[in-house]
Amino acid sequence: MVLWGLALTISTGLHWWGLQRPEPLQTSWTLVLLLVFSPAVLLAAWLLVTSSQVAAGETRESDDCDQETH
Repeated sequence: MVLWGLALTISTGLHWWGLQRPEPLQTSWTLVLLLVFSPAVLLAAWLLVTSSQVAAGETRESDDCDQETH
């Protein structure tokens, strides 16, 4: 619920800012590339870290169970 409120607040703020400044937003290529590629890089890093933990046996599953359910 908090994320929806944050998204609504950001959207409303950007809409208001667009009404105040109708000219196109100018930005640098560095910022554009950062915004485009950083989510993919962060997701890849997260997947690599979690896959190395699984390979090392550091999973979240409990080993205390004597009986497996099928």
